[in-house]
Amino acid sequence: MKVAIIGLGLIGGSIARRLRGFHNCTVAAYNRTPETILLALHDGAIDEGSSDAGEVMEGADLIILCLYPQLNVDFVKNNLSHIKSGAVITDVSGVKTFMVEELAKILPDDVDFVGAHPMAGREVGGYQSATDTLFNNASFLITPTKKNKPESIALVRELAEYIGCRHVVTTTPEEHDAIIAYTSQLMHVVAVALCDNPMIERSTFFSAGSLRDCTRVAVINAKMWSELFVENKDALTARIHEMRDSLGKIEDAVARGDRETLEEIMAHATNQKMKWLME
Repeated sequence: MKVAIIGLGLIGGSIARRLRGFHNCTVAAYNRTPETILLALHDGAIDEGSSDAGEVMEGADLIILCLYPQLNVDFVKNNLSHIKSGAVITDVSGVKTFMVEELAKILPDDVDFVGAHPMAGREVGGYQSATDTLFNNASFLITPTKKNKPESIALVRELAEYIGCRHVVTTTPEEHDAIIAYTSQLMHVVAVALCDNPMIERSTFFSAGSLRDCTRVAVINAKMWSELFVENKDALTARIHEMRDSLGKIEDAVARGDRETLEEIMAHATNQKMKWLME
């Protein structure tokens, strides 16, 4: 088996570092910077690599797209002639409906795209930040469609388990995007909004840690996250509206001096958080 990894950033590099022995595969990687390919070859993370997409994709049985979503789509569109019949394509993108719909317009019927999203990351990116343990005990989301072959889905699931993911969850592209808009994208929205407040400039010695915790993900890859927000705009807008409604209830209770209502809201939030932790 030949596996082609498209993009040796944090996620692509970490996948490469864990693939050794997977179906006795040859690991080939594409990256636009030759220096990164040389580093991955030196590390033994890949068997071969090139900045020539065709060279990497030719004959690949499994192609893993590890670029930004639109770049993934453009990459496939520009390299269709190098994708062999029967190949399985998967990805690591944070939006799934966009990927499924866009690739369905491009791919021939004899190539199977199974959307996926490993729930792992770090605050730093690039191959130099890739690790052998990034996916240990992580969740891995698979978003198959009716078009996918059972054996293609099984291969992606096997890949997830092989790289160390503990929970492999199958869902629809639509449910993925609706929930990720809450668990991931909204968290970045909140962190960015907090840091957009000029009050942060006066807060250096006025926080025991909660400000740092709440703004951790505000150190953000603006290019990637702005794209993810727009590609999932309907779901994310809905989550922002829900957040606004919750803030409105709290604001109203504070303005009225209504401690009883505030206590009810806080108690409910505590119960919800503890229930989530137990699950």
